[in-house]
Amino acid sequence: MSFDPKTSFMGELNWLILNFTLIFMIFSFWKKPSRTKIIFIELINQISNQFKIALKTTKDSSEGIFISLFIMILFMNMMGLFPNIFTPTSHITMNMMISLPLWIGFMAFGWSNFTNKMLSHLVPNGTPTALISFMVMIELISNFIRSLTLSIRLMANMVSGHLLLTLMGNLMENSSISMVIVLTFIQSILSSLELGVAFIQAYVFCMLLTLYSNESDYN
Repeated sequence: MSFDPKTSFMGELNWLILNFTLIFMIFSFWKKPSRTKIIFIELINQISNQFKIALKTTKDSSEGIFISLFIMILFMNMMGLFPNIFTPTSHITMNMMISLPLWIGFMAFGWSNFTNKMLSHLVPNGTPTALISFMVMIELISNFIRSLTLSIRLMANMVSGHLLLTLMGNLMENSSISMVIVLTFIQSILSSLELGVAFIQAYVFCMLLTLYSNESDYN
């Protein structure tokens, strides 16, 4: 169930884990902020400052898009650490649904408004004349596969850690007590590591999208 959203009980309903992000709305129902809300707000402020540095534009709307995307991906990554819960970001289709529309929007905006500058961006400064056509082809291919590489990077990092934890859990079934203790200790360490991976991958995914956005905005 951790790797396949189809189960014998709920079928495709395991995708409903995406709606669990709505539980963050309960933070606004309290008169005074709780410790959880204070930590959450501080995290958002820190990430917001990072996006302000990365983004060329000073519009809050652009920054808000990437902050919201970061929260959604982070929550989906962390939910996969709970037993028998499907991780949506471990499917490339889910990741492509996020990265592809944004990439198309960046490219459409850049090529429609800054056509000449986008064309000049295909040829790095100092490129020999004989290699110009070759460099243009390489740059075009790298631009076209950006959404795919983003999706594969996130999927591979999430699947690899979860798969290792699952394999170690299955190994405990036929192991001795001493081996179970050792495996439990190792799993605890790996789970802590996976928490860091969940955060870092959400941050890297969104930060790369901000860089792609900058490359298409020459204002």
